Amino acid sequence: MATFLGIGREGDQDRRRWQKEKPKEVRVMKKKVLVFDPGCSETYRELFERHIPEAESLICDNRDELERYAPETEIAFVSRDCPQEVFDRMPKLEWVQILAAGVEPFVQNAKRFKGIPVSRVVGAFGKYMAEYVFAYLLYFSQNIARVLGAQAERKWDPFPTEHIHKRTMGIMGLGAVGAFLAQKAKGMGMKVVSWDLVPKDVSFADHQYEVERIHDFLQAADYVVVTLPATPQTANVINRDFLRAMKKTAYLVNISRGALLDEKALVEALKGNEIAGAVLDVVKEEPLSPDSQLWDCPNLVISPHISGPSLPEDMVEVFKENFSRYVKRQPLLGLVDFERGF
Repeated sequence: MATFLGIGREGDQDRRRWQKEKPKEVRVMKKKVLVFDPGCSETYRELFERHIPEAESLICDNRDELERYAPETEIAFVSRDCPQEVFDRMPKLEWVQILAAGVEPFVQNAKRFKGIPVSRVVGAFGKYMAEYVFAYLLYFSQNIARVLGAQAERKWDPFPTEHIHKRTMGIMGLGAVGAFLAQKAKGMGMKVVSWDLVPKDVSFADHQYEVERIHDFLQAADYVVVTLPATPQTANVINRDFLRAMKKTAYLVNISRGALLDEKALVEALKGNEIAGAVLDVVKEEPLSPDSQLWDCPNLVISPHISGPSLPEDMVEVFKENFSRYVKRQPLLGLVDFERGF
């Protein structure tokens, strides 16, 4: 009688032998990922379980939990304000993913990360920061403050408004955020000019000014939007000479870092009507002191660093892509260049 695997006496023997000799399942060890973004713990726990089951998340809300999990941490997935000293107690650390675009605390402590790749978030903030910028461009061009003031007084007050599609946006820094913003500005019918420390090949900028022609760039722009990284080269780049080179009818919008701005110079420019107005989402020392002269400046809007939120869903999406690259030994996105400072 013919037999084959699974049928007949000989088949039973074959099946028992196969079951005895079949290879054992190889258990893949999960990478231990320390997660530090206080206030979002449960959200990250759920997102990691759903989207990155290959990782074992070590969720931390405070310094004590950081210290507890540090010795077993293989990958750190942390906010930019994570205490730097804790990395000295991570002997197994293989990679750091920062939940931000700005990485100044890590650059200042570069020696701690010698031989350890550190990556920042690239490409997740443009959509939010573009909305922020256009909200305030329209706030000023439509003179919304005047509208609300008249409404509060129950006053009918017609007046001519400006239109941003007839204006020029000047973007300082054509990284991921600056490039996204340039595209949206073109979509709004605006002319776009740019300035950067390193020339970029950007087709949607009508003109890109060389480094030495920053004054020409400023004279061309009706709205100067700053998206440069904070480095020694860009410290206080927005100074008295910078502000005096701007058009008197122009507005400054800083969504980058407070380190780029000479705040005293801006106070003088606004109080002296040297520029039309400004929007600051960032300042040198955050939160801004109640004693700061910036609070009393005319035509200045100050927001509490909210233009580019690090939302857990976005951050996990960035990490998921980089985690896949890491386990495959592929180049990481947003790898920090410590020599350049970002």
